[in-house]
Amino acid sequence: MNPALWLRYSWRDLRSGLQGFWIFLACIALGTAAIAIVGSLSASIQRGMIEQGQPLMGGDIEFAIIHREATAAELAYMRAKGEVSKVATLRAMAVSSDGTALIEAKAVDDLYPLYGSLEIEGSRYAEQLRDAKGILADPLLIGRLGITNGAKVKIGTAEFELRGLIAKEPDRLADGIILGPRVLMSEEALKASGLIQPGSLITWRYRIKIPGDPPLRAIKAIEREANKKFPDAGWRVRTRDRAAAGADRFIERLSYFMTLVGLTALIVSGAGIANAISAFVSRRTSSIATLKCLGAPSGTVFAIYLTQILIVGLMAIGVGLLAGAVTPLIAYETFRDLLPLPLTAQVEFRPLAMAGLFGFLVTLAFAIWPLARTRHIPASALFRHKIVETTTWPNVFEMAAILIALIAIGALAFISFDEPRITGYYLIGLVSSFIILLGLAWGIVKLASRLPKPGSAIWRYALGNICRPGSSAISVILALGLGLTLFVALALTDRTISTELRSGLAEKAPAFFFLDVPNTDRDKFITELNQQPGVTGVESAPMLRGRMVKINDTPVDKVQASPDAAWALRGDRGLTYSDTLPQGSALVEGQWWPADYTGPPLVSFVDEIANGIGLKIGDKVTVNVLGRDVTATVANLRSVNWRTLNINFVMVFSPNTLKAAPHNHLVTLEMNGGDESKLLNTMARSFPVVTAVRVKDALAAINELLGQMLSAIRGANALTLLTGVLVLAGALAAGLSSRVYDAVVLKTYGATRRQLMSAFVIEYASLGLAAAVFGVLAGSLGSWFLARWILEMPWSFSISTAVLTAFIAMLLTILGGLTVTWRALSAKPSTHLRNE
Repeated sequence: MNPALWLRYSWRDLRSGLQGFWIFLACIALGTAAIAIVGSLSASIQRGMIEQGQPLMGGDIEFAIIHREATAAELAYMRAKGEVSKVATLRAMAVSSDGTALIEAKAVDDLYPLYGSLEIEGSRYAEQLRDAKGILADPLLIGRLGITNGAKVKIGTAEFELRGLIAKEPDRLADGIILGPRVLMSEEALKASGLIQPGSLITWRYRIKIPGDPPLRAIKAIEREANKKFPDAGWRVRTRDRAAAGADRFIERLSYFMTLVGLTALIVSGAGIANAISAFVSRRTSSIATLKCLGAPSGTVFAIYLTQILIVGLMAIGVGLLAGAVTPLIAYETFRDLLPLPLTAQVEFRPLAMAGLFGFLVTLAFAIWPLARTRHIPASALFRHKIVETTTWPNVFEMAAILIALIAIGALAFISFDEPRITGYYLIGLVSSFIILLGLAWGIVKLASRLPKPGSAIWRYALGNICRPGSSAISVILALGLGLTLFVALALTDRTISTELRSGLAEKAPAFFFLDVPNTDRDKFITELNQQPGVTGVESAPMLRGRMVKINDTPVDKVQASPDAAWALRGDRGLTYSDTLPQGSALVEGQWWPADYTGPPLVSFVDEIANGIGLKIGDKVTVNVLGRDVTATVANLRSVNWRTLNINFVMVFSPNTLKAAPHNHLVTLEMNGGDESKLLNTMARSFPVVTAVRVKDALAAINELLGQMLSAIRGANALTLLTGVLVLAGALAAGLSSRVYDAVVLKTYGATRRQLMSAFVIEYASLGLAAAVFGVLAGSLGSWFLARWILEMPWSFSISTAVLTAFIAMLLTILGGLTVTWRALSAKPSTHLRNE
């Protein structure tokens, strides 16, 4: 053991430059950079949410309740913890003399905002909201209503004066998706508007500013204490680290997906690393033989070159980590005013350490096997290394090191990600791909060796290249198969997201959703709707809000739900009751209750959600509605075609369960022709407390979010595809030296360049076809896994997309191989023959 000697020899060898290492460097650097960049950006956003969570949410902790205000006991508990600001949010219609627009109304008190500042164009907001007569609005409202500052705007049943335009709303991100311009008013103004009705979809938010700026763990303790003290409150509690509604989960899922893609790219680059090192060992055969002639033990030779590889690998890892380290700084300076999410401008060491460890372990795992050849290169190879066969298995210690590195990669993946089950499936799929590809490659080599010898010399030479000693067929199939799998998976994932974006409206989707239609006005509202030009269909359903709290006797936070059903257990859900099966539904199990049913509460569940949370006919579900727990028995399961956008709910109750509770109605409208704007104006003026949501506008807002996710994924895909191309180039370049030697010998004996090129086309096409078949199958499975378990959206498969992607990638690979081969065919025989 002489590490100083290993390092000295390695460093001397590297003084001649990094020639032959560039693909090796690029594979490691790009793979490490992909993980480091994604991890650093995610950590930067998460740190920004924690550090800036107070102004983003408007408090240290928030209690949100739908339909009702907090009770005296609940409010007393909150005030005992700190200063409380009360905010109410709801959707409503704003009407001017020239137009009508959907708005997001927010009623605030004198303490708003507890953190941060609300910026108004030209003056302070508190002066404009000192009474129940004025409002502040997003500048978008001016364009939509055709008004100016100071104009009169009718909201609900009251008229208000527009007294200022909002320049910056500190807690904008906390409210999630906003479909219309923001309008700020006082609580007195909200009461005067007539929008507060029993069953109205109003969210009351109580934000607390805790004195002393306590640590996050103390705030989490308050959350646990509040839920324990008021188990039936039905509120949703958020702390300052979860200030952005839904954004934290969106970032978590996107980061998880992109990190898995980056890790896949790094592991795929392992094939490129192995090929590059194999080529490196081939180029160093004479040097290795010389060292052995001078008495160097095989172990010392192995250690010298392993040290050299690790030095180069650490250099590449350093480049990747540098890219990850500067990414938050660049993003902060470049995008901080464009992104709605907060960023911090500092180096995130944890994701960098994780990326560096992944890079080092992958380098070690894939470098040892090809370096094991150095032990078996004899001293005589100095004189006849062209015919020396050095393919061998690593010894026990080398194999143990490889297994330890691979196990460490798996363990690090489990430690780094919060989804152990999904991570486990991912690792199983990755290991299975390696095993299947190695078996496929071995089978092709054996098949090529046992096929009858073709009469054509070109075909005979092509098949001989596949099965000859020292053939690179196995490494090429491994690299090509993994690369094509990744390309197909990413192409189908892109298609899945794009299809989700394009799905948009169904062929006969409603034009409008009308919310908060009062019980007393329902019949009158529907009658007037049917009288409007172009109306072809009107549907209505009672609507309440409720939150599942128990499945049988298990609290929902303890229920193990599948990823595509877990959303139903989070927060409040829309509820309804009906004596008949809703339109667009079909019973798949159980029976619907009679129209005059008066027995114990019953509920109907959507089958995919019920199966995802483990519900069966006869199970009990407890739902908190308006602060009261209602337990119902699952009577039936039904399938729903959600894309029709007809009125449908996850849970439909028997009428006797909820009919007596205060509630309003949801109404949908189908149109064929007619003027949507005119209809909206007419209905808004006749029914000022009813809110109209134009379906196309709502879908456009949701599609914008999905579009941002698609852009981010495509950015990660581009980096991954670049890594894959380099891996494939490394696999093809690995055999360049032997190609040069073969070409020289065959050309000396009269072979033409055309004949040799034809043989190489046959060889590459045979290997590429086998890898492409595997890539299409494994890539399709991988895309399904990503869609179902990570992106949580319907999988869209296209055989043409999968096959075309694999074909194009295979064609580029063959062209790349022929380019490398052309260089070999261009070698002058005289130069090489003199050296022999």
